[in-house]
Amino acid sequence: MEEAGVNTVWSRAKQGLERAVQLRGYERETAVLIIKSAVAATIALAAGFPLDPQGSFIGFAPFSALLIVQPSVYGSVLQSGRYVAAVALGAVLAGVGGLTVGVQVWAFAMVVLVGLILGQVRFFGQQGQQVPVVAAFALAGGTATSIDDLGHLLLMVGVGAVSALATNLVMAPTIRFKDAENAVLDYADSMHNIVDGLADELRGDLEESSLDHWAWAANALDDTSRNARAAVERQEYRVRLNPRRFLGGAGTSGYLSGYRTWISVLERSSRHLQSIAESLQDVRGGYSEHIELSEGFCNEYADLLESTADVLQTVHDEQEPNRETVSDRLSSCLDQALDRVSECRQNLMNDPGEEEPARAALLTDVVRLLEEIDRGRQYSGQSG
Repeated sequence: MEEAGVNTVWSRAKQGLERAVQLRGYERETAVLIIKSAVAATIALAAGFPLDPQGSFIGFAPFSALLIVQPSVYGSVLQSGRYVAAVALGAVLAGVGGLTVGVQVWAFAMVVLVGLILGQVRFFGQQGQQVPVVAAFALAGGTATSIDDLGHLLLMVGVGAVSALATNLVMAPTIRFKDAENAVLDYADSMHNIVDGLADELRGDLEESSLDHWAWAANALDDTSRNARAAVERQEYRVRLNPRRFLGGAGTSGYLSGYRTWISVLERSSRHLQSIAESLQDVRGGYSEHIELSEGFCNEYADLLESTADVLQTVHDEQEPNRETVSDRLSSCLDQALDRVSECRQNLMNDPGEEEPARAALLTDVVRLLEEIDRGRQYSGQSG
């Protein structure tokens, strides 16, 4: 049993190592972070020895480096500032107690209590816990009774912080936009699949179970939007203060701005797509006063949805989020879809009978969906 467990652990570790070497993703980022942490801690220890020959506080150097190293340069700078500030505040609190009344139980309790309260300040973030930890360590260990000892402690913390920052700068993450790009294009592709699926349903029997599926898929676009925004934010986080941005001449603001613009466009468009799916669901489920849409309307509305699906497919195929101006193909496709909607709206709302509420709602949503994409075209600038 134990041997089988060991084999399983070894097999999983081997697979994780292979994925880290062969593929970009969580495993590789974790492996790089482990290596950076080991390098930073070692540099901090080596740099700290000459500054603290007795080794009284040398442990704070690698300890600090390990707490500061982050996947991105910006993250490391941010955590460094927060950590050093938290440690400094903890040392000051300990000094106030140690240099005035010495190591007293009541003084220790007061210092730790104040440290715990101040550690909740939002600025410190997750490093806020270092305020009471350092205060307690320095006061209980006697360090707080000597200004020289407090100075050596802060010096080692500084050595660790500088070592971590230097390591992160030298081993800065590669700037790449593919993950963010794919997230945005997948968003457009998901919307295309839903619109195309609804068009197929309108040409068929409008089965309630199928409409339920597409309504669920449309509502799931909220998660797709959040994932796309998170992908762009992660890339933006990696780019900030990254020296590769300047050494390689990589432009970033245009790409990331384009991604954010199209996410907003698709996000607003998806609201109308959700409304279309829910309206068809209500009609088929009998919630709209048992109104049945005529075959003629279903076929013509299916044509409108197919035109809309073509627009979304073009956004994906032409990689519109990467462009400074929209492509000629998208402009042409979108203009045709808008013209077709205007024509069909006049035809379909001519003597609609009892279908009028359902028809009006469905037509309004498809118009607004296309108008949102048209606004995206305007934000991106007209192609010439």
